[in-house]
Amino acid sequence: MKNLLKVCGLLLPLLLPGMTSAQNYPTKPIRIITAFPPGGPTDLLARPVGQKLLEALGQPVIVDYKPGGNAIIGTDYVAKAAPDGYTLLLIPPSHTTNPSTQKSLPYDTLKDFTGVSMLAHGEVVLVANPKFPANSVKELVALAKSQPGKLNYASSGTGGSLHLGAELLKMVAGIDMVHIAYKGAGPALMDVVAGTADLMFISAAPAVAQIKAGKVRLLAVASVKRSTTYPDVPTVAEAGYTKFEVGSDYGLIAPAATPRPVINRLNGALEKILTTPDIKQVFNGLGVEPWWTTPEQHSAWIRDEVAKWASVAKAIKYQPE
Repeated sequence: MKNLLKVCGLLLPLLLPGMTSAQNYPTKPIRIITAFPPGGPTDLLARPVGQKLLEALGQPVIVDYKPGGNAIIGTDYVAKAAPDGYTLLLIPPSHTTNPSTQKSLPYDTLKDFTGVSMLAHGEVVLVANPKFPANSVKELVALAKSQPGKLNYASSGTGGSLHLGAELLKMVAGIDMVHIAYKGAGPALMDVVAGTADLMFISAAPAVAQIKAGKVRLLAVASVKRSTTYPDVPTVAEAGYTKFEVGSDYGLIAPAATPRPVINRLNGALEKILTTPDIKQVFNGLGVEPWWTTPEQHSAWIRDEVAKWASVAKAIKYQPE
């Protein structure tokens, strides 16, 4: 017993600094890393969230850019950062597809990070050229089955969630369509408008103008629940593919060994921040909705998404770049 007390006495001074720093967190500026250049969705989300975190936590929050490698450079930077809550990563949709679409990663997507909270959900929609002879997912599936390999779909690039989302639809519906890859969603959408491509999955926000102008037809929303923006438009799930879901989602993660009290402090602040009217207004202007989760829910969501896209990549025999 005396030996045990002696050991505890020796360990206590070593444990206390970390415990104390977690309880006092934060005591210096926090950095939110975005793995893309300024001006993109991760930047436009990080800035208002950072400002609100400053107000909630009393320390400056700096948005820091580490672009390159389809978000791999910035993600690796955070994986190797000190796990103290002062270096966080705002993850884009590619965070959960990269493990399946990249030949190798310098970090482990599941083991090297811990979830803080989801931040935003962006709707993904299925649009088609106005002259396309199908007005719903059921009609699309019937048409594709009657003409195997004749229909085509555009995507914003090979290996992204919008490409894999279309491949997931092909899998669950048992249809065959030809993939046409573009360098970005804009050029792909323009070819759907022109009729060069039949249809595509795309984040709802950049497609709004073309939908309103009637230059593309909205076939479905790629969520389990109906859209608040397009409440009269059915989901892909309603066509019988009950678990089908593709979103343009963003979250905040930290290095894996970040102390739990620090994660809880951040999560509690975000729970309040993401319900404020001004954040809702800013996010809605970007085409997304605030989305708070517990750290456990966020980590579970990442695991599920990684597994989902891995199964799609395996089914289509995707060759990582």
